[in-house]
Amino acid sequence: MNDLIENILRGSVSSVMYVILLFTLTKARFGRKVTIIVATFAFVVNISSTLWFYVYGDLTGLSRFTILLFIVVGLALKPLTRQTFMQWCFTFLTTVNIAMMIIILSFHLGRLFPKPQYANTVFRLLLYILVIFLFERYLLTFYQSIVNNWPMFSVLMIAIFLNLSYFFYATDDIKNTLAMYRTPLLLLVSLSVAAYGTLFYSLKKIITMYDLEMENLKIQKESGRLQKAKAQLEQYANYDTLTGLPNRRFFFDTLERIVAESEKAAGRFVLLYIDLDGFKDINDNYGHEVGDTVLIEVGNRLVKHVRETDFVARLGGDEFAIIFRDIEDMKSAVDITENIHTILQEPMHIGTLDCSINSSIGLAAYPDTAKESETLVRDADSAMYGIKRNGKGGYGIFMN
Repeated sequence: MNDLIENILRGSVSSVMYVILLFTLTKARFGRKVTIIVATFAFVVNISSTLWFYVYGDLTGLSRFTILLFIVVGLALKPLTRQTFMQWCFTFLTTVNIAMMIIILSFHLGRLFPKPQYANTVFRLLLYILVIFLFERYLLTFYQSIVNNWPMFSVLMIAIFLNLSYFFYATDDIKNTLAMYRTPLLLLVSLSVAAYGTLFYSLKKIITMYDLEMENLKIQKESGRLQKAKAQLEQYANYDTLTGLPNRRFFFDTLERIVAESEKAAGRFVLLYIDLDGFKDINDNYGHEVGDTVLIEVGNRLVKHVRETDFVARLGGDEFAIIFRDIEDMKSAVDITENIHTILQEPMHIGTLDCSINSSIGLAAYPDTAKESETLVRDADSAMYGIKRNGKGGYGIFMN
């Protein structure tokens, strides 16, 4: 009778804790109520089977049936989980491996005490609780990563299963087998635990390294965004949003720098101050949208017909400026200016419209006209207004 009670208790612990462990490792689709129902079903089936096999005195058959019950319960649990079929198979195999290791350990730990049958049951319960606690507290996140990458680890799980299950199926007396092969079984359990431990430890390191790499990538990405934002701010601060040319601020900064460089190297450059003639009429007659297109076309023509070393800027409205760098004599600057004046007079085809403008251009030379940037701008502007006062259209050189 004592054996019957012990077998019922031990079998009940195995079936119920097995269900709880399986639900711990899977992503349950439903709540705790379903877990209780499945665990109760496994408990009832286990009691019935224990009584049956005990009456016939077939404890080996009971052991095999317990493994079969694990499989049946696992199949019943599949629809209740969120895992794919292969992920569930992997988890089921892991649960069976743990169950077999607990059976082996509880059997040999129980033999160390005066009442091995009850001690076996207590140790089995404690080992299940310990394993579930470790997964819940420390290992579940890593285990879920292993399940998500099951093709990488399935061979190891199958190898552990085949080695452990051999001793449960290739025997006619499970108790005698567990007692006789004590050393190889405990060694096998030790190796299996070491394999799982190494797997979890390695995965923890890999995840840590991966998280660091992701954090570095995130920092790099954020740094890239900041650099892009910085470049955009510099673009807005230094360039005209309509034409894309350097704006007034950037022009004066550049002019100051070129003046300083020319003073050190005894260089020469010429400043052009350009004002468009007739631009107001285009805005009034055709609207600002056409006027904006004209300004963009003027900027494109200026950039296209100057040298790579020259600097073109839009000062605002219909005013532009050009710095001719490293000019050997005034005649070279005049030749380029004449070409620019001619180019700007060419008709502009904007949709169905043909627009024409003229330009008044003032020139000031460094160091002949002035040696300070503000004075150069004022002199070039004065020369430009001299052209406007004389009827507009053309260019003029500021003369001291």
